[in-house]
Amino acid sequence: MTLASRSLEQALFAHLKAGNDLITLLGGARLYDEPKRNSDLPYLTLATSYSRDWSTGSDKGEEHRLLLTVWTGTEDRALQQSILDCLSTLLADPSLSLTGHHLVNLTIERTDMRTDRKNRLLQGILQMRAVTEEPTT
Repeated sequence: MTLASRSLEQALFAHLKAGNDLITLLGGARLYDEPKRNSDLPYLTLATSYSRDWSTGSDKGEEHRLLLTVWTGTEDRALQQSILDCLSTLLADPSLSLTGHHLVNLTIERTDMRTDRKNRLLQGILQMRAVTEEPTT
């Protein structure tokens, strides 16, 4: 059985890649687990920061914290904001199909923009909380 966190990440990638407005803003399907060195900007990375048991008396479930990071050049603040705005719209009520699990809820908990002066990049972070459950048999 696929881990719930991996299934959730795969479903999120598929959902985001289907967002035409997002792909246009990124200049292509630039969504990565880990970007290649010298990847073209802008791009997104997605990582599960943690998963933990969220089972109830009758259902087996997990709570997940995910970080979606938008990377742009420091001169692209307006683009960064447009991408974060587009992501918020795409993730407002996603219909995600997970393998071996189903999504109970997904919420955006915070959005943050930071300047990485060393690398001359803007980093936009969207932190999400999701709850998944295994299907009942």
